[in-house]
Amino acid sequence: MRTLRRDRTTVDLPRVFRGCDAVRRGWLTPDQLRGPLVQRLLPGAYAPASAPRTHELRCAAAGLLVPEGAMLTGASLATVLGCRLLDVEDDVEVVLPDGAFRSRVRGIRQRRVVVPLDPPAGQRGAVRTAGPARMAFDLAVGLSVVDAVVRLDAVAHAGLVDLPVAKAWLAGHRERGAVGVRRALASADAAAASAPESRLRLLLREAGIRVTPQVVVRTDAGAFVARVDLAVDGTRVAVEYDGAWHGHPQQVDRDRARLNALQEAGWTVLHVTAEMMRDPAAVVATVRRAVARSAVR
Repeated sequence: MRTLRRDRTTVDLPRVFRGCDAVRRGWLTPDQLRGPLVQRLLPGAYAPASAPRTHELRCAAAGLLVPEGAMLTGASLATVLGCRLLDVEDDVEVVLPDGAFRSRVRGIRQRRVVVPLDPPAGQRGAVRTAGPARMAFDLAVGLSVVDAVVRLDAVAHAGLVDLPVAKAWLAGHRERGAVGVRRALASADAAAASAPESRLRLLLREAGIRVTPQVVVRTDAGAFVARVDLAVDGTRVAVEYDGAWHGHPQQVDRDRARLNALQEAGWTVLHVTAEMMRDPAAVVATVRRAVARSAVR
């Protein structure tokens, strides 16, 4: 039996545990359960206070509370597998088979589906995990096409989801929301390297400007010049998203050298920032003008 040491450390406690079990088994007193020795992750589920508070730890705690047959899925599973889509305190996402009892636990988002669930792909502590295609569906369902594509781009880029496999899995799927996820999968691209880049790509494509992400630019002799965020198809126009880190002094010097090399290779480079994305029509117009100028050279 686990016991709490007299010095009141928590080294002998499980990684996550239910409070009622800790008191019943004598690991903690009710007062200690409310004190600084432990942290509450979800209603009724705890961890030692010394444990780093992460979404993965929260998912482990959820495994103690969800009904039998539940599987960790969606953005929670992606985050646990290394593609951070959720913050620490975001709801844990699980899927339940039809007929499973859906308990109401604050902090756990439980979706019950009527379609047969695939067998679990693995196990994370007390909770089973969904397969890649199921995870991809659950992290995209119910979102706008843009938000869904951003998430699908991220998990595909991280190597967690094979987009053609996910599309084939969804081809005959009749679950609610499947039509929207199919649309998002059709626009997803594993080459996309960041969420802002994905949003910029979708903005331009919606405007009829075809772009390809993460294009390698080479000189006419074949020497590597740079990899650009987005290249307008059939042109030498690159569209780059500049995050805040591009303003760092050392990065500015590298960016200037890179820009000079691209221009020497005959490329026009446009830079887009978060502030500029507040006016999407202006971004599209700027790219159109650049494409028009490149066509008459």
